[in-house]
Amino acid sequence: MARRLRAAVIGTGFVGRQHVEALRRIGVEVVVVAASEEATAVAAARSLGVARGTAAWQTAVADPDVDVVHVCVPNDLHRDVSMAAIMAGKHVVCEKPLAIDLADGLALAEASERSGRVTVLCHNYRYYTMVAELRLRVRDGALGALHAVRGAYLQDWLLSPRSTNWRVDAARGGPSRAIADIGSHWIDLAETVTDRRVESVFAQLGTVHGRRPGPGHVATFSSTDDGEGPWLDVTTEDQAALLLRFQGGLQGSVVLSQVAAGHKNDLELSIDGGYGSATWRQERPDELVIGGASTTESVARTATDLTPGVQHRTRLPAGHPEGWADALRNLLSVAYAEIQGTEPVPAEPPLPTFADGVRHLALADAALRSAAEERWVSIEEVLASQTSREEVS
Repeated sequence: MARRLRAAVIGTGFVGRQHVEALRRIGVEVVVVAASEEATAVAAARSLGVARGTAAWQTAVADPDVDVVHVCVPNDLHRDVSMAAIMAGKHVVCEKPLAIDLADGLALAEASERSGRVTVLCHNYRYYTMVAELRLRVRDGALGALHAVRGAYLQDWLLSPRSTNWRVDAARGGPSRAIADIGSHWIDLAETVTDRRVESVFAQLGTVHGRRPGPGHVATFSSTDDGEGPWLDVTTEDQAALLLRFQGGLQGSVVLSQVAAGHKNDLELSIDGGYGSATWRQERPDELVIGGASTTESVARTATDLTPGVQHRTRLPAGHPEGWADALRNLLSVAYAEIQGTEPVPAEPPLPTFADGVRHLALADAALRSAAEERWVSIEEVLASQTSREEVS
């Protein structure tokens, strides 16, 4: 019998802790967690029931007992930790965005391709049961020929000018915030459900609070206004409105905001086709709303209503809500099955890859360029200009 896979989780904040819990649910042993400070790492290991905690993430990544490295640190460390893990021959699960700039993302994707290891970008929203259900219905033509994709992703955790965290700092979070952070989730869902990639974007961006206090140790999604001074200029967007052009001319639009009062994690995706429309809302994850010319119905997450190809993804009986943590568990279950060679190929939905992460970084860059120049910008234009810069250097 093969040895049970073992993991290292780098980062012990909100997301890192969720990875530890999800791994425990699928029977993977987490042998070490790493944090920026030794005391923090040791305390996190103790509270999570993990044998070791360390401030030396390099040691954790190189540990011969570790098969898979989970990268759950701030964005500016994604490249270094992921690259070190790949070079050490580990499989990698990296939180999004893949890196803070396109050049680093391309380097990671190329290293991943050469390594032969399984490298996964953590877009867990793909693995909500009803998202998988919607993908199969669209694929099977239930909505007819698609003509529009629309939606929003709204949060309010940065509504106050005193609210802040490391994501607001472009040096740590990257030059784009709302688009790269929450927008990438929506884009990934739209591409996954329609099986069409975004080709170009026209963007309008907004920074509501031009100055915020320094982040100190404020946690993501903290509801307290406890940023630490001095106050700093904000260069990343609080909100954005994007017009999108998908492959085949499919039209799209999405509104993104981290300053929309009363919206905590309000993601909505709607697909319009010639026969009908469908809407999925992350805060009501167990249902799809299917509209026809004269009828509207709600499809619940029940065994009788689910497409056969999706039934194995659901874990709880109908009426027992499955949420964000369950979607993460589903994604990690598929990732580890692929590592072990037990997942049907291709996986359904497919696992998000580092190549997806590169495309989403290029889209964020395209949106920033579009807003600055007030024009449509294609993903290919951004990738081509990055290639030109690399050739010159």
